[in-house]
Amino acid sequence: MSVIRHETEIAADAKVPTIEIVREFDAAPARVFRAHVDPELYARWVGPRSVTTRITTWDARTGGEWAFANDRDGEEIASFHGCFHEVRENERIVWTFTYEGEPDGVALETLTLEAIEGGRTRLRVVSVVADFETRDGMLSSGMDIGVNVGYDKLDELLAEEPDSTPKSPAQQHALDAARFTELVESASSGDWGRPSPVAEWTALDVVKHLVDWSRGFLKGAGVQLPALDVEADPVAAWKRHVADIQAILDDPAGRVLSNPHTGDRPVDEAIDQFYTADVWMHRWDLAKALGREPDLGEQRCADALAGMASVEQMLRDSGQFGSAVPVAHDAPAQDRLMAFIGRDPAWRPSA
Repeated sequence: MSVIRHETEIAADAKVPTIEIVREFDAAPARVFRAHVDPELYARWVGPRSVTTRITTWDARTGGEWAFANDRDGEEIASFHGCFHEVRENERIVWTFTYEGEPDGVALETLTLEAIEGGRTRLRVVSVVADFETRDGMLSSGMDIGVNVGYDKLDELLAEEPDSTPKSPAQQHALDAARFTELVESASSGDWGRPSPVAEWTALDVVKHLVDWSRGFLKGAGVQLPALDVEADPVAAWKRHVADIQAILDDPAGRVLSNPHTGDRPVDEAIDQFYTADVWMHRWDLAKALGREPDLGEQRCADALAGMASVEQMLRDSGQFGSAVPVAHDAPAQDRLMAFIGRDPAWRPSA
């Protein structure tokens, strides 16, 4: 798909130490907003092409915190942090921004999204710093190049097919596993003992659950996968597991998975329905355990909730989920889905 890139306007006020950035995007405000608050999407477009962005803290809500680092060739070259002062869905974000190389400096940014003709968006960012010297230093540092490259990457991201596009089992697993892997790779060695929203489970237990039950499940298709020591090296074990599952999906070879609870199904359909969906939902648990705020996709959450609600009693009787948690009827679909399966949408890890 061809990508139309728009000009970025960058202006400095002569009377106050501010920088104003204006850019238009060929996408609705909801998609541009999501690209700023979803850590997985944000990491894909922010910054120059020569670096990768590694999110270390992300809680995109009013009062939340964020932090990320830029790596080049596996080495950290810069890191940044700040707070979300206000997050107003699809309309406005107010946040602080500090480069850790200059810890005494902080910028206050107000980002607004305006819907314009043709289902497009005008993005306006006003950044306020302490003095003109700091502001002018930012402008002379090549900031305009970084901003333009980042927004070019955002154009490319927004031009991709929406997440709601139907995908094959292999494609869906590749997408969901990649997003889960980003979380796994971002965890430090000390993070694996952190509590998760699942009672008595740590962050490590979330990964172990996905690895252990699915490898046993696949025996029903005659697939014998070796056991993996998740505790010894969670990252390596998870990546090995992802590769094993993806190989089966890429070449199902006509195999049928037989299970007394699910019946006989083509192995790729069985993985898609029972395992890949589990990876998608447990991404919420792992992200929460790591202090992040995940976005599973409102439409996908709504669809999943509708499907589960139709067989609620059977699901409750199976013991797979805990008791439903009370939540407002007009709460976001993701919160309602998590509450349905027994999670508290407002859960936060203890200090």
